[in-house]
Amino acid sequence: MHAVTKIFIIFIFVFILWTLYVENDITNRTRNTDNIDDLLESANRLERLLKFEAKKIAALAEDVHKIRANRKGKHVIMEEMVSQDLKQWKDPIPVLVFSCNRAMAVRDHVEKLIRYRPSQEKFPIIVTQDCDNENVKNEVKKFGDKVEYIKHLAGDKANITIPPSHRQYTAYYRIARHYKLALNHVFVDKGYSSVIITEDDLDISPDFFSYFSSTRYLLENDEKLWCVTAWNDNGKQENIDMTAASTLYRSDFFAGLGWMMSSKTWHELEPIWPVGFWDDWMRDPARRKDRQCIRPEISRTGMMSYGKEGASKGQFFSKHLAKIKVNDKYINFGKIDLDYLLPANFAKKTNLEVMKEAVELSIDNVASFVLSSENKGKSVRVMYDGNIDYIRKADKLHIMHDFKAGVPRTAYDGIVTCFINGIRIYLVPDRTKVSAYNPDWSVPPSFGE
Repeated sequence: MHAVTKIFIIFIFVFILWTLYVENDITNRTRNTDNIDDLLESANRLERLLKFEAKKIAALAEDVHKIRANRKGKHVIMEEMVSQDLKQWKDPIPVLVFSCNRAMAVRDHVEKLIRYRPSQEKFPIIVTQDCDNENVKNEVKKFGDKVEYIKHLAGDKANITIPPSHRQYTAYYRIARHYKLALNHVFVDKGYSSVIITEDDLDISPDFFSYFSSTRYLLENDEKLWCVTAWNDNGKQENIDMTAASTLYRSDFFAGLGWMMSSKTWHELEPIWPVGFWDDWMRDPARRKDRQCIRPEISRTGMMSYGKEGASKGQFFSKHLAKIKVNDKYINFGKIDLDYLLPANFAKKTNLEVMKEAVELSIDNVASFVLSSENKGKSVRVMYDGNIDYIRKADKLHIMHDFKAGVPRTAYDGIVTCFINGIRIYLVPDRTKVSAYNPDWSVPPSFGE
């Protein structure tokens, strides 16, 4: 019998006994006196008792919830928990869509946002445009009051100082300026407490809004967290567990490409916002300050074909970006206890899964291990001792091998995970040789992209 059921039965038993007592008391009083005040006093006493017992039931139910939660996660006792009433984020979370000159991309992206969002009040959509492209403006205006449209002075007309050696990177300077203007609109002019940032070439999953609204409380209650991203850089179908749509991770790598941050973070970054290359600037250790992001096993955003036409001129598009699998199954994250993602809980969970449950193998032995059907469901770890060693092993697993500020894509404490043929694989730093992230790590040209 469930603990809550037992508590409820005890409550009913106490209630019945007390009711019989009160009724008997009232009957005796009625027989002996006609004083209505005595009857009212007994009734009030019963009402107070009911309220008191209801509070006790609620408190006991919360205790049961915590006990059950502690039993989850392969018997890892959670050290940190957030109160249940703080997990339901009530403030609106706007979606800020960045656009420039791709009218059809804006149309397709906003159509999907409107199709999947559960509430216009909770998830207002703001389309921000930088370029002077009338077709984009016209497409956005067709959505009427379902979206807000804001237009800034076009970057090519603004007085942007670009170093002569960076003329070929002019678009990145205009984008950084656009981000600052638009984010100030959301956080300063509109006063929102958080924002989901998207770009017009992104596809989204059916549970896009469930994912972000349900993880918002983590941003609020975890000082070591500064973003939630919808993107998995190693999210190609052959590298992920397609049965683990609800699985989320912490990551030291800032991915972007559909992400959420709080106003607190923006007010920290805004005074020192860079004039160009804002995403790499955020990845710098001086800005990241060892903070992390939440990311999914299966991406909640993907790249539409319009991505080929972006500022990066399609860099990585055909080889990587276009192959990222977008989740197509709706997950109600509001029904999942996500406290396992709090820092101490996740560290314990990761240590158990990686260092205790996973079998250590060489990268060459992993190749044969994943081909055996009897190994499905097992996990292995492969150690790496430097950037070149990591690159070679990542290439054998067909995952991205590059670094940003020394952090491998998707890494958590240096650990990068993928899933091949039913086997969970972890690339793990040898801490006798790799003590921490090294910002000097890079990919030699001989290894290619």
